[in-house]
Amino acid sequence: MNNASALYTIKRSCLHNVRVTSSVRDSTADIPEGIVLPAAMMEMMDFAPFEQVIVTKIGGDNWMNRMHSFVLPGEGDAVEVRGALAHLLAVGDVCCAISRTTLNAEQHEQQLTERFDIPLVDARFYPEEEVVNDYSKAKILLENNGQYRKVDFLPEDVVAQRRALPRTVLSNLLAGLEIQEVERRGCIEMSAELPIEYMRRAGFCANQSILVYNQSRGGASAESYVVPSLTKKTIGISGALSAVADLGDRVSEAAYVSTTEQFTPTICNLRKDPVPSA
Repeated sequence: MNNASALYTIKRSCLHNVRVTSSVRDSTADIPEGIVLPAAMMEMMDFAPFEQVIVTKIGGDNWMNRMHSFVLPGEGDAVEVRGALAHLLAVGDVCCAISRTTLNAEQHEQQLTERFDIPLVDARFYPEEEVVNDYSKAKILLENNGQYRKVDFLPEDVVAQRRALPRTVLSNLLAGLEIQEVERRGCIEMSAELPIEYMRRAGFCANQSILVYNQSRGGASAESYVVPSLTKKTIGISGALSAVADLGDRVSEAAYVSTTEQFTPTICNLRKDPVPSA
């Protein structure tokens, strides 16, 4: 029997076969992580600024060919990857971006029986040599009630209908951290440990779930939780998380929230706005 309070995670939108046009590992932008998409692409997919996506690399040479990130609206036609994501994707690489939502038990039952009325979006480019994200060949499909419908753009009524589907969006981002302590023997005191002043600046609460992005080395986004460094007051990691970064590496820590409302994240980039007392 389904639990009435259960929430099921499914795809909200999926954008296939996007070609990267810019890859910046050591970004000096105010937000040095994420994937920047053109406004037309954001609109085509019903992506919101700061919405979490799973970014996958087409043709990756091992199983570590994907990581969690977030989308940022850009100007012009550039598709730019920043920070840790730029270690996964280079200029010319082709990727996918998948956003997710949650269904309650009743909605999940409707989806199972092909009666769920709110459209999910699936769109794809058809990348060819020397062709970069050709909108004239893009294919947009709406999926609902067990059927697919091809459209040239997302109708306003569809966008309005989809507002009932929660988004996972960035709630807090602390960028520009430099790892000062690594404990590899185990989780002695810390997991992802921050001075309390840093946590307050970013709006993190103790034990808040986070993703750690390594701007220096890249790799998969690592999930953990953040705690205040009460003794040494350093930026540190320990245990399994110590495989993600080393001393001196520059990392960002991000938290997310699920919501149907517009949400403005708290963002602190220590390279731009250092904490005076730290």
